[in-house]
Amino acid sequence: MRIYHLAALIALAGVALLAGAAVIHHTHSSAPVVSRGADRGGEAWGASYFPNIPLVTHEGERVRFFDDLIEDKVVAINFMYTSCPDTCPVQTARMLQVARLLGDRLGQDVFFYSITIDPEHDTQEVLKAFADSWAIPDGWTFLTGDRNDIIRLRKKLGMRLDDVRAGGDLSKHTVNLLIGNQATGRWMKRSPFENASFLASQLGTWLHGFKLATQSVDYGDEAPEIRQISDGEYLFRNRCSACHTIGQGDVRNVEARQIGPDLLGVTQQRDREWLERWVAEPDAMLDEKDPLAVALYEQWGRVPMPNMRLVEKDAKSILGYIEQESLRIAAVRAGEIADHTGHEGHGAHGDMDHSDMVHGDMVHGGHPAQESGATGAP
Repeated sequence: MRIYHLAALIALAGVALLAGAAVIHHTHSSAPVVSRGADRGGEAWGASYFPNIPLVTHEGERVRFFDDLIEDKVVAINFMYTSCPDTCPVQTARMLQVARLLGDRLGQDVFFYSITIDPEHDTQEVLKAFADSWAIPDGWTFLTGDRNDIIRLRKKLGMRLDDVRAGGDLSKHTVNLLIGNQATGRWMKRSPFENASFLASQLGTWLHGFKLATQSVDYGDEAPEIRQISDGEYLFRNRCSACHTIGQGDVRNVEARQIGPDLLGVTQQRDREWLERWVAEPDAMLDEKDPLAVALYEQWGRVPMPNMRLVEKDAKSILGYIEQESLRIAAVRAGEIADHTGHEGHGAHGDMDHSDMVHGDMVHGGHPAQESGATGAP
């Protein structure tokens, strides 16, 4: 699957939006009422432009794209398919993070829509099961419909159609996220690996014209020093952090709106060669019925780990970062060093010390080996 970082060139221009926007969902006013007159994105971005195609939601409701889904709304739209083996699940996980930041605003003044590009397989029932397995919150709708209608919609929304040009080869599907405000005509494409807080800021403030008062917090006094990050940390943040943490505990509860095992100490308890292959080609290992791979798949709601098209060097870099971060967290918990590194999103959790991490029962995700049917443990 090809991944285009369409947001990279304009990301710097939006950095200022992040100031005071870390917590988006604490609002002090209701959503503004949008005039249904002249200020509706103009005729160029109104009903005459968007195909008002019929679609069916994962709950079985029949809707029209323009009339029911986007008219006068702030929305995030992506195209996916439930059997996608690589990037689609990562985008779903990233959007779950954004949903958590938006809180109860999702479904009130911000709406998410995920439209399948494989409607023959992704029926309403399949989409419902998929949404349930990911604990999708209210305000986020999965949709299916006629293939030709969906292709026409993708064209009008400016999406690449590499899979269509390749004769329906879904592996050529290009992942993009489109966010916009139909009433004002503001639209932009984002990367599926975009920072969740940045996306929440754009959806919750910028696309609303900064009209909603939010509870701002000045984090400037406690901001960490800018530091150089390793290749492994960069890859972990961009490819892994949507589903995994290091030292925060497993994140599969509904409130967290995330799914994936915590990876603290995993390099100490799993065979390194097995880990390197699992990071690089988890789909192949599942196809081969690797015992541990299958056990993890079953244990985590039958949500497969995606193949992120990582080469051997990338897999080694990621595992190296996980190992170093695990040791750093263990040292912090043991009181050996102060945590002034400014590491984002990997803080200490619980009472595990260095000895627990290195010699305990931690496996991939922190689950005891006897529960997972693990083999090849050190």
